[in-house]
Amino acid sequence: MGFLSTSVGWFLSLGSSVIVMIVLIILGLIFRVGWQKAVRGGITTGVGLAGLFLVVNVIVGALQPAVAEMATRFGMTKTLVDVNWADAGIAWGWPGVAGLIVSLLVVNILMVALKLTKTLWTDVWSYWHGSALAGFVWALTGGNVFLGILAGVLYLVAGSLMSDMTAKKYQEFNDMPGIGVPCGTTVQASLFAMPVVWLLDRIPGLKDWDASPEGIKKRYGLVGEPGVLGFLLGVIIGIFAYGVGTGDLGIAKILGLGMNVAVMMMILPRMVSIIAEGIVPITMSIVQYMRERFKDREIYVAVDCAVLLGHPAVMASTIILFPLLVLLAAILPGVQMLPIASLAVVPFWAGAVVPYTKGNVVKTVIVLLLYAIPFMYLSTLTAESHTEAFKMMGQYGEQIGQGLKLASWDMGGDILGFFIQKIFGLFG
Repeated sequence: MGFLSTSVGWFLSLGSSVIVMIVLIILGLIFRVGWQKAVRGGITTGVGLAGLFLVVNVIVGALQPAVAEMATRFGMTKTLVDVNWADAGIAWGWPGVAGLIVSLLVVNILMVALKLTKTLWTDVWSYWHGSALAGFVWALTGGNVFLGILAGVLYLVAGSLMSDMTAKKYQEFNDMPGIGVPCGTTVQASLFAMPVVWLLDRIPGLKDWDASPEGIKKRYGLVGEPGVLGFLLGVIIGIFAYGVGTGDLGIAKILGLGMNVAVMMMILPRMVSIIAEGIVPITMSIVQYMRERFKDREIYVAVDCAVLLGHPAVMASTIILFPLLVLLAAILPGVQMLPIASLAVVPFWAGAVVPYTKGNVVKTVIVLLLYAIPFMYLSTLTAESHTEAFKMMGQYGEQIGQGLKLASWDMGGDILGFFIQKIFGLFG
């Protein structure tokens, strides 16, 4: 088991872009795509993902301090500390991570073979969502590794089933045939969007309002250009964050934020097009392989939720949501965490919702404001088990001993994860 844990740890340390490249090349060889096409597709997809994450990290790194500054200026404070993707430290560090990965691989292969799912979960990096939950359950049950693995596998199996339900919509909207996205709270956002969008489409005035980037461009001309729209949105957030009377430094920050957002709006779709250039030939070859040999089978190749970020409406909605979500968390009674680090997950939620709103920015913002509310309360309710998991991992020990409480949205506020924690908590 020690050798397995070490091997898994080394593989995961390669990072998502390299892992995706390796997995796609192996899949291409298994399904007889041809070694040249497999290598070319794997490397191209890895390059696109690396570029995409670079752009997303730049914009989130620019927006988070601005939103934090805005919260400080308006006196918004809470008692819990938002750690968000620091939860990956639990996911890849808790004692059962190797057993969880092996178990999920076996279970997923069996489910595909028995036609219980169409999603071949090849996106090993995204196992971290289920592994983080497994770490919470491990802590909640007093260190029971078996229950942690069982909870993590249950969560990830549910993700593959949700991928089956959403794959066609993702494929058609993003022009990426054969893909599926089973990632944690991202795919849950799509399921939440379905009934909400159905309702919004029946509200007079709102249902006919073309608030897609294309519609905005058609109506407002230059303002609808992705770069110009991004610059204006960045400047508006910068004004709220830094004020207009803060001298040259404040003006420089405002203009710099506007430029960062404009860069992101223009470059991000191009990074996703590079991903599509690499992954589509491989997924199409896999689909064709399955059709030739199994007439009644259709397989979806699981990919990182980052592939959903290419449409301009995704980031336009995200930028509008950042300050609104912080304000909402500040005014809702009983919510004890102000989302700053957790804002990083919002673009991925938007990517999962935009196919259902058909790129309508207003509807996307409404859906995600509603979707975020349970995350705000659940991240508060799970703070104890969240903090205990970090304590048992030996992280933040001194601060926790002094009363620090940790929380997050992506896993701490996860709706499905909350109910799984409650069920397994009965055994703790």
